[in-house]
Amino acid sequence: MTYVAAMFIKKMIDQAPESLDRAELFADVGITEEDAANPNTVVRDTQYYSLLETIAAAEAPNIGFHLRTSAAMTCADFGAVGLAWKCAPTLRRSFQRMDRYARAYNTTATFRLVEKDGFSMWTHQRLEPKRLGMYLSTEGTLGTYVAMCRETTFAENKPHAVQFRHPEPAGSLEALEAYFRCPVTFGAEIDAIILPEERLDRKNTVGDESIWRFLTSHIEQTLVEEDHEEALDRQVIIQIANMLSEGIPTLSDIASELGMSARTLQRRLADQGQTFQSLVDEARRQLAEKFLTDTRYSIAQVAFLTGFSEQSAFTRAFKRWAGQTPGSFRESAMEHRV
Repeated sequence: MTYVAAMFIKKMIDQAPESLDRAELFADVGITEEDAANPNTVVRDTQYYSLLETIAAAEAPNIGFHLRTSAAMTCADFGAVGLAWKCAPTLRRSFQRMDRYARAYNTTATFRLVEKDGFSMWTHQRLEPKRLGMYLSTEGTLGTYVAMCRETTFAENKPHAVQFRHPEPAGSLEALEAYFRCPVTFGAEIDAIILPEERLDRKNTVGDESIWRFLTSHIEQTLVEEDHEEALDRQVIIQIANMLSEGIPTLSDIASELGMSARTLQRRLADQGQTFQSLVDEARRQLAEKFLTDTRYSIAQVAFLTGFSEQSAFTRAFKRWAGQTPGSFRESAMEHRV
């Protein structure tokens, strides 16, 4: 069972023809417009595809609402995930980080950056179901990535080519080529945006190298190692902290870094009265407190750097850890510095 974030429902409905009733469109997917404002609301992929087909039928024969939606999308719409994209030094690193986080918004597909013969392909892999709604979703998804590329680099940025697995939809090729500003083909082996290698390695205009490199360059001062051999729980916390900006590591990930099996690590932690999840929370808490005392980083950035895809989830977790909001903690820390 796969889902799509309700944010996309609202964005698509915003671009629907005025002849369609907004409330009815939301009702068709089982939510209200107020529900769609909640970042945790999701809908079944099949309901999403049906919505796109309803809008397309009202707009036919010239279908373009999904591309208008793509053009209206910004990095800010994706919260901390969008921040990760923008703060990366180059588009290559933007894509490399995004493939880990895209499923926070869309569990219907997987994404991968494939490099070959001087070009890079940002691939979208979703094979079923074969229906118009899925085809429109795929076109809109790749369109959104192109919009984010343009926001992060330069407005005239265009792919070398864009290709889709599905057949050419009636009446929309002109709109697709106008939006992507490059050749668009159909019947390919995989959905993909194709970019020249040199384009991926140009600096992002809004990239922030300091955020990108923060964990690797400052982890020792964040979690100071003791002079003697560290206790196992301390080693685990440091390894977790090193990996948080790429997402929450698994028990197996950490065990591998420490040169043992997941079962062995779990048993040794249990012998010490610890659980892996409690150490994940401790690593996130320590890093969060460190970041919050540095005003160069917004609370949204702190949320991302400690492994949260949403600032609201970070706020709830921090209140549980510290008994106060991140903002209150920062204010208190600043007052003590005066």
